[in-house]
Amino acid sequence: MNRNFIGAVLILLIGMACIGAYKMVSDKMLENSQIENSDAKSRLTIHMGGDGYLGYFFINSPEMKRQLAKRGITLDFTNDGGAYADRLEKFSKGGYQAIILPINSYIEHGAKYKYPGVILASIAESKGADAIVGFADKLKTGRIGDLNDASLKIVYTAQSPSSFLLDLTIVDFDLFNLSNSDDWRQEVGGSTEAYKMAKSRNGDIFVMWEPDVSRALRDVPGLKLVWGSDGFSGYIVDVFVFRRDFVNQHHDDLVKFFEAYFSTMRSYAADHPRLIDDMKIASGLKTDEIERILKKIDWYDFQGNISRQFGLKSVAGSDAVEGVVNSIIACTNVLVKIGKFQKDPLGDPYKIINSSVLQSLQNRLPTEIGHSGGKREFSRLTDAEWRNLKELGIMRVEPITFRQGSELLSSEGEEQVDKIAEMLINNYPDTRVVVRGHTGRGNDEQECLKLSQQRAEAVVQRLIAVHGISPNRLKAQGKGMSQPPEHRPGENERAYMYRMPRVEFVLYLDNSF
Repeated sequence: MNRNFIGAVLILLIGMACIGAYKMVSDKMLENSQIENSDAKSRLTIHMGGDGYLGYFFINSPEMKRQLAKRGITLDFTNDGGAYADRLEKFSKGGYQAIILPINSYIEHGAKYKYPGVILASIAESKGADAIVGFADKLKTGRIGDLNDASLKIVYTAQSPSSFLLDLTIVDFDLFNLSNSDDWRQEVGGSTEAYKMAKSRNGDIFVMWEPDVSRALRDVPGLKLVWGSDGFSGYIVDVFVFRRDFVNQHHDDLVKFFEAYFSTMRSYAADHPRLIDDMKIASGLKTDEIERILKKIDWYDFQGNISRQFGLKSVAGSDAVEGVVNSIIACTNVLVKIGKFQKDPLGDPYKIINSSVLQSLQNRLPTEIGHSGGKREFSRLTDAEWRNLKELGIMRVEPITFRQGSELLSSEGEEQVDKIAEMLINNYPDTRVVVRGHTGRGNDEQECLKLSQQRAEAVVQRLIAVHGISPNRLKAQGKGMSQPPEHRPGENERAYMYRMPRVEFVLYLDNSF
């Protein structure tokens, strides 16, 4: 081939490449010029993984996009449909700078990657958006204890808030028959699939989230609510998790990000019709469905974060609370007891918390909005009113021991009461509690009854005096030896006799607020 021809072709190619490079540089310079001379100031893109849960609406809302654009930030949000394990893997490899998910999911799936991110803020808590429902003919009493039957077919979504709701129910209410068997498990791909199985009566018990919970109770004859996330606190809390290296490199940008987020919440709070309209577009739900779901999600605004979640500031009528720390501890305890971990994978809950961004925001955002987070006030009930309360279930507790033959708590017994107190304060703050004392078999029934009453009263007094629990919330009740515990599969007589003297904590729903 002619060398001159080859040379000409090379010159042409080089020229075209130069022209292309010049055009790219020129276009970039033009774009930068346009940005510098306009209100568009995008300088940072944050890649975030999440899903379509309505509790995340504000993060990916039209108003949030506008607020971020004003601050030079673009959010690239990926909806992975709730694939938490995949979300964590991509996050660990740097594919996401941030993820949003429940605290329990980060603890469970983040351990594999040594927790590459830190919690910067809380998003919302499920207050009824997740629930367990079942057919009435499978629920003898309507209480949580009815679930302690391995012959039931329980339909739920694996690796989801539904599975964690099941886990904490098994752990906190000692559903030992479910702990000892997997025959009851019927895993499905999502809440909507569980709803469809309920409609076709393909199962007995179903764990779902909204809007499927409301749809199922409305559409499926004979289906009733067992309980849901409105029955507890501090377990199903969704949070922002950002990579540690990203926080170090972009602290000031993250202050702007959360300033935009909390401003978005305030903007929608002041314009409810726009909130509903934008949620309808984002979710495809009807107005009545959205209004119903809104009542079942407790969002944390800036005030809620600094006072109720990160303990940075107290507000009138209440102390600052480290809700995130309490949630990490509570979720970890459930995951250990259910067998997901042999021991606490963190050791220190503060390892995955960083409050520096919220601290920086305290002088930039108003703090008069949000919840006071004050304690519930419990009114005094008559004996008849106590009898009319709906029993939720009996909590699982480790044995509470007393000094031999007396009502005085041993040091080990005091420690166990203190652990229960933390759960009553942090995880079941809205329930009333009957503390039931039981004894082993004895010759004098009246003496056993008296001792069991004294022991129940000793526990109640410690809950009041040491932990400040309202006396109106508690009731001591001695049963003597009249109500022995249920035999467990394979339990020998010696082990059974050892379990007879015990203290039970029976939770009751209180609708008097």
